[in-house]
Amino acid sequence: ELIFGVLGLAILAVVAVVLFMQASDGSEGSANGEDSTVNQVGVTPLPPPVVTAIPTLVPTRTPTPIPQTYTVQAGDTLRNIAERFDVTVEDLASKNGIPDPNNIFAGQKLELPQPGERLDTPELEKSGADVYIVQSGDTLYAIAQDLEVSVESLAEANDITDPAQTLFVGRHLNIPERQITPPTARPQA
Repeated sequence: ELIFGVLGLAILAVVAVVLFMQASDGSEGSANGEDSTVNQVGVTPLPPPVVTAIPTLVPTRTPTPIPQTYTVQAGDTLRNIAERFDVTVEDLASKNGIPDPNNIFAGQKLELPQPGERLDTPELEKSGADVYIVQSGDTLYAIAQDLEVSVESLAEANDITDPAQTLFVGRHLNIPERQITPPTARPQA
């Protein structure tokens, strides 16, 4: 409605200017000595229109809220996800406890930092504890065997309630203390 109103006013202003110009052209230099303010028809022309600037309305962008989570798609990198949501790679990695920003996988759910949220780098390692970084194809059972610890102690040290759960690549696992068994004595001959 506003656009049509503005357009109508502009057309009226143009028509008024044209009429005024035509009236002015007809009254100039009249040879019979007629009053120059009255045109040939005997009508006093309209004063020139006053042209004023008409404010234009510019739509304002309503900020789109940042979603709370994002599911990693094939081909995504932490950097392009961070750029897409206008956050830093460091904040995104910190928010999700990702030690290696180059190691994310499709299907992984990421929590997105919100504007103004202050993030500290999490302590991934317990003080003095050894850490194992999960590799592709690792299972809790295989890691426990390689590290010579029990599956239960490895799960407990890492707050894993279901030892059968899938581990994501790049996760840091705290290695519990190994139970060292003394070597058995060999009979001497």
